[in-house]
Amino acid sequence: MSNQLLDILSRTDDAGWLQIVERLQPEMHAVDQRAARIWFAFFPVKLFRALSEAANPEEKAKSLLLKGKYRLTDQVDSSAQFLYGHRYWPEVRREVAEYASGGGSSRSLADQILETASKIASRLGVETAIVTGITAVAFGTLQQVGIELFKEPAQAGDYGKSWKKSANQIVEDRKKDDSQGILGFLKSVDKTFTVNFREFEPGYTFKVVNMQDVTTAGRQYKGDYHSKDMRCMRGEGPIPVECRTAACGTCWVGVLSPTEKLAPPNDREINKWRYFGYEGFTAKEDSPIRLACQLKAHGNVTLVIPPWNGLIGKLDEKEKESGAAA
Repeated sequence: MSNQLLDILSRTDDAGWLQIVERLQPEMHAVDQRAARIWFAFFPVKLFRALSEAANPEEKAKSLLLKGKYRLTDQVDSSAQFLYGHRYWPEVRREVAEYASGGGSSRSLADQILETASKIASRLGVETAIVTGITAVAFGTLQQVGIELFKEPAQAGDYGKSWKKSANQIVEDRKKDDSQGILGFLKSVDKTFTVNFREFEPGYTFKVVNMQDVTTAGRQYKGDYHSKDMRCMRGEGPIPVECRTAACGTCWVGVLSPTEKLAPPNDREINKWRYFGYEGFTAKEDSPIRLACQLKAHGNVTLVIPPWNGLIGKLDEKEKESGAAA
């Protein structure tokens, strides 16, 4: 018997997910609206398909200059830890697995996600908006890891329990800036702000001087982030970086806080998004995807650091050629 949900997922590409996420945005709590967009940018279908269809996946990875953890199968339970709804991941994963095992339906993927999120919310006694984003991520994860792996129980873990604040409090905190003191109104270039790069755990912050780029500011972080991410050179901070001219694409990040606290992307950065294939779900000024070396802050910033980098813009060219041939 055909599994209608898996059939729909097999036909859904990044453009399809873009439409779905945009359709679901009003249904998501504000705490996860940008986070959901970031997740689908961090784990694009085009990369999954390129590696799945390659005769030699390791050689394909080398040709795309991939570094870090780029396979979703290696991080099923941790890839979405920057979503507030991740605290419900074990329950969401189980519910989506059961739904998928039943075959789903022929209705739109967005409708199936909303229906499943509503069931999960009812069982947990929370607002549907709180779990809509993480439910969409669960469907996206299912697409890339397969039903057999996805049906396995989630591993034991913290799942956001160290994130003590409510969703509304987190949204409000992202809007706030550090106090500059009684005479702060007299300061200009010497204002300092906080960059939080692992919001769901305490202690992962560093200071940035007004209009300083985030990669340079990251050198102030004194923790041993190299042990968490081998792409990070000791003394360079928690954001992987190989240049500071937008040439290497190593420092791409997701931005959870309001983008009005950042200098807008310049033409060079936008062109490099496209070149590296990091444009994600938007190339507008409010893009949740940025290159940190070009990201100059004039307020507090909340970031997400992706677990990998590479040159997946090559895959966009292949898709364009296939489309033209068709």
